[in-house]
Amino acid sequence: MNKKILASIFVIGMLALAMGWGTYSFFSDTEKSTGNVFTAGTIDIAVDGQNPWTNTYSAELSDVKPSENRWIEFVITNVGGNPVKVWKRITNIVCAQGIQTEPEIEEEAGTPRYWLPPYILYDLKIPGVRWIVTQEQQIRVDNINGFWIYLGEIPKDGSMTVEQSYHLSSWKDAPELDVTNWAQGDTMTFDIELYAEQVGGVGPAVGTLRLENKNPTTWEVIDGDGKYGEFTYGTDFTFKGYGLVADTEYSLIYYKDKWPGTGSVLLASGTGSEFMIGKSGTLPTPIPESNDFNYPVGGKIWLVLSSDYDTFNYKMTAWNPTNYLFEMHLINVP
Repeated sequence: MNKKILASIFVIGMLALAMGWGTYSFFSDTEKSTGNVFTAGTIDIAVDGQNPWTNTYSAELSDVKPSENRWIEFVITNVGGNPVKVWKRITNIVCAQGIQTEPEIEEEAGTPRYWLPPYILYDLKIPGVRWIVTQEQQIRVDNINGFWIYLGEIPKDGSMTVEQSYHLSSWKDAPELDVTNWAQGDTMTFDIELYAEQVGGVGPAVGTLRLENKNPTTWEVIDGDGKYGEFTYGTDFTFKGYGLVADTEYSLIYYKDKWPGTGSVLLASGTGSEFMIGKSGTLPTPIPESNDFNYPVGGKIWLVLSSDYDTFNYKMTAWNPTNYLFEMHLINVP
């Protein structure tokens, strides 16, 4: 018998086996789960029993004199179905002359002055748990304008008390923060915003900082001169300056309070032309122990003259603020 005949017989046999396979029966059972429902979890907070939060604290912050401290307290309750992490920030700051007195008018001499944020020192704590910002750190309201500060985690059905103070500064705090008659009757309105997120989330959006040149007397932004900087960051950063002097040497630093900023880290250096093209680098991680920048509150980014910064001793050696760019708020360190 040749090979072709053997192959044909084999194929016919296999087909017959396959056709006969389905004629046999086996025991079996089928089960089905019905009506399954997918439900998303809930993240929700109430403040002082309000949801949404509508309280204002104007009464607690009225009639403040230099060196006086005023405290605001509120309680955050986790009314959702999961533990949450919570952040807080101050936004929408607006200042006005308010009531003008004769001493104020005399001191201002026809030049209105009412920008209060650089002269209000800010404290923040979770009573019985930890201080987040202390008065000794001299964190000003303009430093934290729009800056998310992490408060902590609240378990399901738990609560957290938050205390924050606003201290109108005087020469006792620092000579450059002395508040005199120009501030009489002036007002600062602002919003307090809270953000709650599920545990494991990445937190509120951060990562962009604007640097501006400021009046070294009032610390108000000097508008309309085209001088500013944009600092984008995560673990790495990119900085681009505008309106700089092309052939002047600048240093981009991570400044550590207090003056002269001993421990400040150099991030990048170069000419104005180079900074206007753009500079990139990596933020120090973890933050050096000698330079904790009041972590976890954050740090200040300054662009200064290289001749005013000591790269070997990590500190400022001169003060020429009209040639600098300053942070508009602190940055969240990675």
